[in-house]
Amino acid sequence: MSSPRIGPDDLRAALPDTSSDLTLRGLEGSVEIIRDKQGIPHIRASTVGDVFFAQGFATAQDRLWHMDHDRRRAYGRWAELTGPTALDQDRSMRRFRLEASARADYQTIGSAAREMVDSYARGVNAFIDSAVNLPVEYRIVGAGPEHWQPWDSMAVFKVRHILMGSFERKLWNARLVNQLGPEVAAKLMPAFREGHLLIVPPGAEYSGPSSNDLKELLKDAGSISLPNGGEGGSNNWALAGSRTSSRKPILAGDPHRGLDTPSVYYQNHLSCPEFDVVGLSFPGVPGFPHFGHNAWVAWCVTHAMADYQDLYIERFKKDDPGLYLFRGEWRKAEVYREVLRVKDGQPLEMDVTVTHHGPVILGDPSEGQGIAFRYTATAEPIPAFNSIRSMLQAGSVDEIEAAMRDWVDPANNFVTADVSGNISYLTRGKLPVRPRANAWLPVPGWTGEYEWQGFVPFEEMPRARNPETGYIVTANNRIVDEDYPHYIGLEYSPDYRARRVRESIEKLDGAVVSDMAAIHADCTSIPAQAMSRLLSGVEATDPDVQAARDRLLDWDGRMDKNAVEPTIYSAFQIALTKIVVSSILGSLGEEAIDGKGQGGLGWLARISGQLHLLIQEGDTSLLPDGETWETVMAQALGEAVDWLQARLGGEMDSWLWSRVHTTRPQHTLSSSFPGLAELLDPPPVPMNGDGHTPLASGYSPGDPFVVTSASMARYAFDLGDWDNSAWVVPLGTSGHPGSPHYADQAPIWADTRLLPMLYDWTRIEKEAESVQGLSPAG
Repeated sequence: MSSPRIGPDDLRAALPDTSSDLTLRGLEGSVEIIRDKQGIPHIRASTVGDVFFAQGFATAQDRLWHMDHDRRRAYGRWAELTGPTALDQDRSMRRFRLEASARADYQTIGSAAREMVDSYARGVNAFIDSAVNLPVEYRIVGAGPEHWQPWDSMAVFKVRHILMGSFERKLWNARLVNQLGPEVAAKLMPAFREGHLLIVPPGAEYSGPSSNDLKELLKDAGSISLPNGGEGGSNNWALAGSRTSSRKPILAGDPHRGLDTPSVYYQNHLSCPEFDVVGLSFPGVPGFPHFGHNAWVAWCVTHAMADYQDLYIERFKKDDPGLYLFRGEWRKAEVYREVLRVKDGQPLEMDVTVTHHGPVILGDPSEGQGIAFRYTATAEPIPAFNSIRSMLQAGSVDEIEAAMRDWVDPANNFVTADVSGNISYLTRGKLPVRPRANAWLPVPGWTGEYEWQGFVPFEEMPRARNPETGYIVTANNRIVDEDYPHYIGLEYSPDYRARRVRESIEKLDGAVVSDMAAIHADCTSIPAQAMSRLLSGVEATDPDVQAARDRLLDWDGRMDKNAVEPTIYSAFQIALTKIVVSSILGSLGEEAIDGKGQGGLGWLARISGQLHLLIQEGDTSLLPDGETWETVMAQALGEAVDWLQARLGGEMDSWLWSRVHTTRPQHTLSSSFPGLAELLDPPPVPMNGDGHTPLASGYSPGDPFVVTSASMARYAFDLGDWDNSAWVVPLGTSGHPGSPHYADQAPIWADTRLLPMLYDWTRIEKEAESVQGLSPAG
């Protein structure tokens, strides 16, 4: 697509006015928006409705294009702005029917939550209607923004989480079973290891087993026939007052997601007589669903790695694809006609078929088969936004946990602390009760054997309160041991990050916020330490390969951007993984390595991260015939050195991790308008760490070593003095490429430093960059 003529002056001309006082319809009283030196809005209002109105207004000032992009992505309408290249994405999203789900949720929520989303939408629309300058992206695509509807906020929240579930993993597992058979496939589905850290109770270790149970996998493997079709994580922790300088808790962490431009989270602060909350929002979503604190309680989350998405293989009647088989009878499916509009193209039509299990997202009912998608957030109308509203006024960990009764998706490790000194853990979210076979693969939908049978009762969700350890640590590791009576999930992250965080915490005495920043910055990789030691048994005849091996043998496993060893280790790890995976999977392995296979990239990261355990255990079952780990490791190290010499030159001392391990932030329009990429994309920054360090900076083996997932925020809440709290995001508050706050936090984030999280209004006023008053019209 040809790029319009846009220059730096056009970017600056599109910036919103954040200092002039405005008179707006929809307000009950006066509102003040004070922006600090990072452009973060601090909002004061005299009513709850007005504070959410102003949150919508300020978010639209900074992130309207971001919000609109997520809304269009949720509704399968991105091709309307960018053309045919977006059609595949739009088709996929239409099949999920997120707009219908969001509209149904809106009818389900209570009056307080409805006031919240209604007021937020009025604020967004007040900006759209009053703005002299709209984001430059609308000029680039030749379109304007549509008014915001209250249910759009639900849709944005859903689209941000639907792909974080388990359905792609189940599709990948099915492909493994089809190609290899269930026995071999089970060996390639990494289990959580005996002796690795659990979340509940804090400090406990998993008792096993370390291998997957084949019984349920074998049961229905023969019925799996897929139709044609289409590394993340987080850390958080709480320290009890017994471990801190103030004798009050500290809550800290960092969510790991794909590296978006602009950043997925939006820093802001809302104050009204009912609550005074500062935290991180999703642009387009009111409140602070995941991270924040009010005057009494702080909260944060990591992904629980729970399994709340199932896939059902449906049998349709070939001469009447509107009928599907269930328990020996033909049922009537719902069929919805969708029209996809395409920029510079003709509209296209598609039918979306929905069974009682959910929408068919793969396959063609007219050919007799499809896969239906069942997901807690879309299976029925949900009142989850009630939790987002009520948590803002919680006065204790008891009250904020009670507010999670309506929470549905995503399932989170919800860690909280209050000013009375309590620290607490809760697995929040709805966990379906159903047969264990659903955990592995798509299951037969026609038998009736695999239906959901309600949800795990809220009272029986895993919990911990004020543990004797004096800390709670979560890092996407397994939550509970085998004796927990309910199924939560099948695949968790190894405990490498959790173990490093725990080790750091246990060394602390009188901890302060700066200690939390040091934990954020930890770039020591447990797999790198182990794999480097294992190279002692590898022979190297080539002097360059020998020099590379010797460097790793003397290395401490720190993925330091100013060191050479992380580069050698990472190239070696990729080469070793390719040898192992390609010998077993062939072209399917290549898909995973290139990041093209459904669920394959996450599977590959888990396999790669556990290779050192297989070597330590002498397990050669995944190796090509006649090979040993020593021969395969020697081959991989040689290939890694050859690859690095070709890419970085022959001088090994120049192979610094910082040369190759950098971010590559890409604006949402860069791929559609490549001529504008240099203008729209923030600058890259080099990073320490990798996907297995607390300082998360994962990459895809298909594009080494560009950082694709990282900490989307870092935070530390000090309950002894809220004004000691601190945070940072990867880019900045603004989504405008012409704003000084588009990427002003990037160098601070890259250096793992934190910025003050302003909460005291006297200080906010003193350090204000701009002040804007909003008054009601009439």
